[in-house]
Amino acid sequence: MSCCHKVTRSKPLLGDVISLSTLGLHGACAMRSMRVAFAQLEKLAASIDTCHADSELMRLCASTPSTPVAVSRPLWAMLRLAQEVAYRSDGVFDIASTGTGGAADWMDIDLSITGFVTLRRPLMIDLGGIRKGFAVDLAVEALQQAGVQRGIVDLGGHIRAFGAQDWRVHFHLDMRADDAGLPVMLNHGALSGFGGTLGGGAFFDTTSHMVRDSSEWGDMSMIVRAPTAAAADALTVVAALMPTTAARVLSAFRASGIVLTRQGAHALEYAS
Repeated sequence: MSCCHKVTRSKPLLGDVISLSTLGLHGACAMRSMRVAFAQLEKLAASIDTCHADSELMRLCASTPSTPVAVSRPLWAMLRLAQEVAYRSDGVFDIASTGTGGAADWMDIDLSITGFVTLRRPLMIDLGGIRKGFAVDLAVEALQQAGVQRGIVDLGGHIRAFGAQDWRVHFHLDMRADDAGLPVMLNHGALSGFGGTLGGGAFFDTTSHMVRDSSEWGDMSMIVRAPTAAAADALTVVAALMPTTAARVLSAFRASGIVLTRQGAHALEYAS
């Protein structure tokens, strides 16, 4: 009986709703682990809040150029992954170019000293393409450290499962009631969806809307599967912006992609 027990709780986070589901733990133990995870997520959200000048991220952006600034482990890890995606994609994914008119790019963020960030010029760091996926990974880490062995976390369609459990996620090409969607099995990994025809994703008794300002992508959508949700999140941007060459970038992260249209689905492959 206990091995099948499921507990799900949700909270607003980063302009969306995050849902945590655990298997195998009864009420009190599950709720204790979720409180720990939610506390970690709220701390992360506060640290990268761009609406408050005293947040960790905004203090970093306001720091004196060429001066190393100590940052928290989660922020440094998020920046490190963003830099790796930028490097692998030749700057297609770039958290440093926003609002600079091309004056700054990802190479203006120096992470050569672990735990410290040095900005080579004034810039505004935009974590919009990676922060939700990273929050999902942080929630998974917190749940596992609290003793949860099986579960799934969903934040606005960025989904990661962990433990010896298969989960079925349905990606819908539109919102028609008769659309059965594309079923994708998830186990020990993450999925992220992006694009115009993607109506939503569902698991268990909840619905996760998978559209992220998608009207500009017309009839094309992407699903990226990766070991972590942060990587899947960032790589959907790469897949959408460079679909003919993205597969090579995805492979560097042990990730893969699927292109969805109203005519069907096909694997994202490298076109030489």
